[in-house]
Amino acid sequence: MSTKNPVFVLAWVTTKEGSEHVLGKGGEVLFVEHPVRGWEIPGGHLESGESPEQALLRELKEETGLEGVIEKWNMEYYPEGWVAHVIVESSNRQHWSVTDEKVQMVRWWDTVPPLKQWTHEEFTDLTEWCSNL
Repeated sequence: MSTKNPVFVLAWVTTKEGSEHVLGKGGEVLFVEHPVRGWEIPGGHLESGESPEQALLRELKEETGLEGVIEKWNMEYYPEGWVAHVIVESSNRQHWSVTDEKVQMVRWWDTVPPLKQWTHEEFTDLTEWCSNL
């Protein structure tokens, strides 16, 4: 387990009522569409003086407009980053826009979305990690 703070944090976001958090098996995960990188999970770099928790919740709010609760951290998947399973209240919107210039659209996906820079394996691994919590 990592004891030093990460450089970046990412959020694997699911809803409260869905007990199934597995893509492709009934679960939905929140993705944001970056204008260059394409579909990815919300997140970003820590700002000076920020804890990983503060950075993750700030990035989640900026990139999706949602607030959530951190359930568990995966501190080992990325060498310099942590991924948190975050629970948000159910949203009746399937997709929406926010004012963040780095996010073209926010959308719930029940499968791995079309990818540009991320790998299918990353999201398959993270959905498996979350399903084992």
